[in-house]
Amino acid sequence: MNVPAPVTTPGRPARATGWWLRTILALMGALAGLGVLALALGATLDATRSAFAMIGAIVWTTFGPHLFLAAFAAALASWPAWKRSPRRFGATSAAFAVAAMVASAAIVTQIIRKTHAAGGEIDLFRSVMIAPMTAPAPDQTETFLTVEGEALQAAIYKPPGTQMSAPVLVYIHGGGFMGGSRTETAADLRWFADRGWLVFSIDYRLFKPGRPTWDKAPLDVACGLAWSVENAPRFGGARKKIVLMGDSAGGNLAVNLGYDAARQGNMQACGLNVPVPAGIAVQYPAVDVRMSYQRGYPVPGFEPKMLMSGYIGGAPDEFPDRIKAITSANFISAKAPRTLIIAPANDSLVVPAGVLGFARQARQGGVNVELVRMPFANHIFNQIAANSLGNQAGRSIRLRFLLQVLRSTD
Repeated sequence: MNVPAPVTTPGRPARATGWWLRTILALMGALAGLGVLALALGATLDATRSAFAMIGAIVWTTFGPHLFLAAFAAALASWPAWKRSPRRFGATSAAFAVAAMVASAAIVTQIIRKTHAAGGEIDLFRSVMIAPMTAPAPDQTETFLTVEGEALQAAIYKPPGTQMSAPVLVYIHGGGFMGGSRTETAADLRWFADRGWLVFSIDYRLFKPGRPTWDKAPLDVACGLAWSVENAPRFGGARKKIVLMGDSAGGNLAVNLGYDAARQGNMQACGLNVPVPAGIAVQYPAVDVRMSYQRGYPVPGFEPKMLMSGYIGGAPDEFPDRIKAITSANFISAKAPRTLIIAPANDSLVVPAGVLGFARQARQGGVNVELVRMPFANHIFNQIAANSLGNQAGRSIRLRFLLQVLRSTD
């Protein structure tokens, strides 16, 4: 008896495998698209209110192009499933991916447009090739002051060639008055040096438990500025072409120092004259310490209340005279140098309202203040990686401002 052979369908296993592959790709695309959309939503919320909003405001100025590429990859992954089942899961996955592409492109475009409007430049290709901020070593390091057994030093970055009259840039680092270092933004400092500046990045005493430094750090940076200018000719710098730059806590110190030197006219520190800088360029400066104390988002280990209390030795209400001594609005006068402030629009630590209020007061007091608000940006938006969108924006906008200041002094 002849038994008929079973009927087989050779294409069915292949079709089943293809279905599972398309489904997995669509699922991955949907998750990637949703993730990018969530970060875009977070960037539109108040970063002082939640960790979700704080993270959303952090990522775009560093990883915006990468997130767009992730959304693009999600769309490609969703395409096979959408093509075979346009009314089902594949279509939903593709919709998420396309929406993520549109949202990320819109955010990146706004950052670039704002940078260009402020006189800066961004190379979109380079923004994908991010690099560490701390790589380049200084050309030289010298001690400018020894106090309380601590050697305070200046990291020196020299311009190329054998310039004998390079403009001098003195930089004060951030770190909440508790951390940070003179070389934490070394990539930026070298970048400015490569463009003809003699750069000094100076130390100051950081607070420790039981040792507030609200009255020490300002003296240290005054000594550092005076020493840098006094010694500039040794490294090819010009004493009459001085600008001051600082970030965050360093922005507070830079503004207060530059404004106070201008107001006094004959300020002394460490037995040297403290020069009045021709211009001051700061980013997310802690000019209103009380507002940061009250409204800044409490990142574990870097809580605004802890930072401000450590710096002044207690709560603001306990030491109103100390708060007054470090609040930048109290240094405003019509003699203050021309000032650039770059402020993230969604700063979770240095609350934007405090920076905007200071800029308004300074202008009313006769100071030439330029305020640039960086969209979809949080604190240290420029410091997470060199060559990022935020890093290129911070570098190029400050350089444009500093060159304008130099031209006005010629």
